[in-house]
Amino acid sequence: MVERYWEALKGVKDPEIPVLNIVEMGMVLSVEAEGERVRVRFRPTFSGCPALRLIRQEMEKALREAGAQEVEVVEAKTPWSTEDMTQEAKAKLLGYGVAPPMPLSMAEANPPCPRCGSLQVELKNPFGATLCKMLFQCAACGEVFEAFKTV
Repeated sequence: MVERYWEALKGVKDPEIPVLNIVEMGMVLSVEAEGERVRVRFRPTFSGCPALRLIRQEMEKALREAGAQEVEVVEAKTPWSTEDMTQEAKAKLLGYGVAPPMPLSMAEANPPCPRCGSLQVELKNPFGATLCKMLFQCAACGEVFEAFKTV
């Protein structure tokens, strides 16, 4: 029974990065079901994330559509890390044209260009369109691209 709720949560996309869902991002920590009551523990990627309210609403909607009559969404106080993202999520970012986060051990390194793979990239702005991204430009192909920050 819990599996259907996990599957429902996979349908909740990150509004700022719509190719990713909250499960593959590592935001959902647990799902518990007792009868038609569902309790979800999750952690946001950033405490000040402007999409947080919408994500909570979408979680509740998805769980109700999956059969839950009562939904409790509990925000965990444990920090989220880019290490919590699945490999599938990182591959989706790359396909979306956003450089995935570097491993924590390489957090200071510049990411390769998601379009041509070159390491000849330059940081243009430590702030991208969202709090979780930075802006780079590739010297090899000239493309400007976003990179997911490593946290």
